Amino acid sequence: MTAPMLGTTLYSFTNEWVIGRYTLTGLLEEVAASGIGPGVEVVGFQSFRGYPHLDRETVREFRDAVDRLGLVPTSLGSNIDIAIRTDRDLTTDERVEYTVPQLEVAAELGFPVVRVQIGADPATLERLVPVAERLGLHLGMEIHAPEGPATPKVLRYLELYDRLDSEALGFIPDFSSTMHRITDGLAETFVDAGLPRDLLDDLQRIWAGDGSQGSRLSEFLTLASDAGVDDAAAQTVAAAFTMNGHEDPAGWAELMPRVRHIHAKFYEIDAEGEEPSIDYAANLGPLVRAGFRGSISSEWEAHSWTPNDELATADMIRRHHDLMRRTLTEGE
Repeated sequence: MTAPMLGTTLYSFTNEWVIGRYTLTGLLEEVAASGIGPGVEVVGFQSFRGYPHLDRETVREFRDAVDRLGLVPTSLGSNIDIAIRTDRDLTTDERVEYTVPQLEVAAELGFPVVRVQIGADPATLERLVPVAERLGLHLGMEIHAPEGPATPKVLRYLELYDRLDSEALGFIPDFSSTMHRITDGLAETFVDAGLPRDLLDDLQRIWAGDGSQGSRLSEFLTLASDAGVDDAAAQTVAAAFTMNGHEDPAGWAELMPRVRHIHAKFYEIDAEGEEPSIDYAANLGPLVRAGFRGSISSEWEAHSWTPNDELATADMIRRHHDLMRRTLTEGE
């Protein structure tokens, strides 16, 4: 049985990229030297100057580098800034026009999957299908918190996929959707912003409860107000309800065989080698048992609260790969 291919999204190295620690080729070399490939995922607007309109030399340099290093392009992250105008959202025609060059350059760079987001609404996706089919690409709709494998927006896309019946359409599960607790690092940012530490247990309890994202947030804000917490400090917890979702991970299996790639989100690896806020057996297990044999990107997303002098991203990802290999072996 062929195991899924592990790899890394360069997005995990956001802080190192922003402070200029790496060039793109240097970052690819770090991935290869650290043993956190062979899969490599890239966010187009982050990693390529002038994206999506790249010259031939830039394309050649990237393809030569991944070939030389034994890396495998897995997914190119596209974006649609639907609010790029100040007066209105982009029309469907404009969204299509904005996205087509991103699909074309993905094919030139050698990526088989293009990550798309909710900005690629059903009408836009339907228009993009013939382009993706012509280019031999899979469009992977990212399912990210607060959405989940069975939330209404995702089910709307599933209905579209069933109607169009195109191999070009699929999903990219992101494990931010299916966590079992708010990550500790994010919770600490709330305390730093003025939230009393003794309210963190209440925050975890309400976050894990029933009801919509908005209703649970409202419940906590009421509790904080009753406790005399400053409104600005209390409002910072909204990030927990958008970044950390608690949908049922068993639902991932229901999306097979339309899963094209996986974002294996993680924030920390503890002394036991586990991710404290994400149950990897519960997330990877259903997908692998349902037949997933594609590519998986480690996606570390604790950079927003990690000081630059404490960055050890490659080492964190190595430990995360160890967790995934162990989980995949135990799930066989």
